[in-house]
Amino acid sequence: MHISLTLNSVLDRVDYSSFDGDLGVRRITGVASLEEAKQGDATFVASSKYLDQLNGSFASLAIIPEDLEVTPKAGQLFLRVKNPSIEIAKLCEMISQEMWSKPPAGIHRFADISPTASIHPTATIGAFVTVAAGAEVGPGCVIGSGSYIGVGCKLDENCFLSARVTLERDTVLGARVRLHSGVVLGSDGFGYEFEGGRHRKVPQVGSVQVGDDVEIGANTTVDRGRFGPTRIGEGSKIDNLVQVGHNVTVGKHNILCSQVGIAGSTKLGDYVVMGGRAGASGHLTIGSGAQLSGQCVAFSDLEGGAKYGGAPAVPLVAYQRITVVTRKLPELFKRLNKLEAQLLEAH
Repeated sequence: MHISLTLNSVLDRVDYSSFDGDLGVRRITGVASLEEAKQGDATFVASSKYLDQLNGSFASLAIIPEDLEVTPKAGQLFLRVKNPSIEIAKLCEMISQEMWSKPPAGIHRFADISPTASIHPTATIGAFVTVAAGAEVGPGCVIGSGSYIGVGCKLDENCFLSARVTLERDTVLGARVRLHSGVVLGSDGFGYEFEGGRHRKVPQVGSVQVGDDVEIGANTTVDRGRFGPTRIGEGSKIDNLVQVGHNVTVGKHNILCSQVGIAGSTKLGDYVVMGGRAGASGHLTIGSGAQLSGQCVAFSDLEGGAKYGGAPAVPLVAYQRITVVTRKLPELFKRLNKLEAQLLEAH
């Protein structure tokens, strides 16, 4: 990583309450962990747990908690903040803007654009992109190379599609949606009826609708609805390798971690969190604020505002107790067998 940020630009962006150390640090040339940081790098400290690592670090700039008792070495500057993780994220945003600056507007000569498609003049269309009939690409959108925008798709302003993203027919994206490589939105839902000894395909004629400020990770798929749309709510963040089935509704500001699977027609409320490899069977309702731990699977409706674990899902405290008891089962069986043997001997 090669970057160059002035100290003044960093100080303008970071919300610090005080500072200690050397204001002679003129430029930040990288961001690194405490262990790997070198002169010119910025780093952060989440808590006093990492104090020893900070004392041994060569970072030029460290973002630290307000109450951390530590003195910078010569050539170091410490910025004291309420939440170091959030403030280092602001710094990383500055770096990402420098590393991945927006390409110039225009349509690459190797792109395939339908005469009936509408491309805003401020949009960027990469090489080997296909934009099909009737599709609309809004202001400031960036479409990465090899992507496919199907018939009738609509992209609101400032969407970013990385390379090889596929939007099937009639997919709608809100503003500032980010789709990473390999995302497929609007492929057929998994619908079949068994008839005459064969699986008869049920056509999926719905669509996918994605709200503002949604981000979807690499190789995630969201199936089109059987009739109406599959919906991803505003502000939701979806990790890599997630499967969202047909006619699912994902509420606002959900977090779906890697390998989550949601079967058809299930409805998630707002602010739902599903840990890695968690899942939900079809036609369920998971209430707003519910949190499912990793590998937790819902086979029935779950109330909102609660934490769950296990498969089938149970309240997290109960799941933790079950886990503890399960680990003790081999020893409990030994003791039970011993007691049975003693009873038999007594009789």
